[in-house]
Amino acid sequence: MLIDLSEIELDALAETFNLALGEAAAMFSAMVHEEVALSVPTVELIRRSDLASELQASLHSSRLCAIRQEFESNSRFRTNIMLLFPEHSSLEIVRCMLGDSTPIEQLTELEQDTLAEVGNIIMNSCMSSLANLFGIRMTGTLPQVNAEDAHGLLSEDKPQEVILVASISMTLSAHNLSGFVLFVMDPEAIESLLEQVRLAFKI
Repeated sequence: MLIDLSEIELDALAETFNLALGEAAAMFSAMVHEEVALSVPTVELIRRSDLASELQASLHSSRLCAIRQEFESNSRFRTNIMLLFPEHSSLEIVRCMLGDSTPIEQLTELEQDTLAEVGNIIMNSCMSSLANLFGIRMTGTLPQVNAEDAHGLLSEDKPQEVILVASISMTLSAHNLSGFVLFVMDPEAIESLLEQVRLAFKI
């Protein structure tokens, strides 16, 4: 499916996801007790297999930790949201939340539940913001936490499928930890999102 996005549409999409993550970043900052810096969102159409290669290089880690949820609306709009961190960074995030004095051997039992809580709060906040912007209802699955390489995390039956990816990097200043928030959408969901964005921004 060929999708041609104008510069105005790309700017509107970037602003949409910037609005969606603003409040979520503030909540994340409160959870980890330090400032969280956000990059300007980038929006691109990319093949699924190429996205995996880009992520592997950007995060400089052979294994990534992904916290993911799927959301769908009462319209055709749906998205798979992923919070991605290098695997070693996910442990540091847990330490930030539980306190630096927590013995490292105790974190392995708590890590998955704690990261799932992080993801659930951040991603539900994002989708609540989008639902309010578009005037729609959104429902989501429970968060899942996985750790493997990027190709494993993004494995699908359609590696050549063109998907829309909105990418925002999040950096924890005190610990110099970086990760990405990805909104991944298939062609049908992209068309639905564009309809909502055109209405919201009067394009």
